[in-house]
Amino acid sequence: MIRILFFDIGYTLIDESAVWEQRCREQAQTAEAKRLGLSAADIRREIERASAERKPQYRTVVEKYRFREVAPYRHAYETLYEDAPWVLCALSHKAALGVIANQTDGLRRRLERFGILSYFTCIVSSWDAGVMKPEGRIFEIALDRAGCLPEEAVMIGDRLDNDIAPAKAVGMKTVWVRQGFGACQTPRSQADTPDYTVNCLADLPALPLF
Repeated sequence: MIRILFFDIGYTLIDESAVWEQRCREQAQTAEAKRLGLSAADIRREIERASAERKPQYRTVVEKYRFREVAPYRHAYETLYEDAPWVLCALSHKAALGVIANQTDGLRRRLERFGILSYFTCIVSSWDAGVMKPEGRIFEIALDRAGCLPEEAVMIGDRLDNDIAPAKAVGMKTVWVRQGFGACQTPRSQADTPDYTVNCLADLPALPLF
């Protein structure tokens, strides 16, 4: 019996497309990027390549080009996926909802700003937990706080490396939402093959999770 559905945040509930467009533009405008002849499109392609190769997305690009001036991640450009509110509402009638995400400080404030904070009974962010996905410990912390067994929980996220593989390793069911840079990835083995795959949040309520 499934008791709780855990969600990732970036590119799962929150659309980061505008954030990364802006970040790539800003990085391309730095003196270092201009000297190297890098455009925003070039930088984005490198991020996609890093994601496909299961490497840290932006850090890999920064290290490759030895950028000293690093464009910031601007939360102000985040938007809520249009389907998120009604999907969360529908699913909240079937199970408890939670969050397991690599996020900076202030996650609860951002969820409140988007009007979805009240849906979640358990929120575990890397900032608060002191451990980041794909470390299995952050999933164990979330399960402990939710008071449920791994087989009673589902992890829903956009990345095979950060969400699907580690959640499966601790015994959770998994749903891969093919959005954002995570869509560049492909399963390599049974260990990171999700139980279910969807192309958008709107597909979640129809899954036979319960």
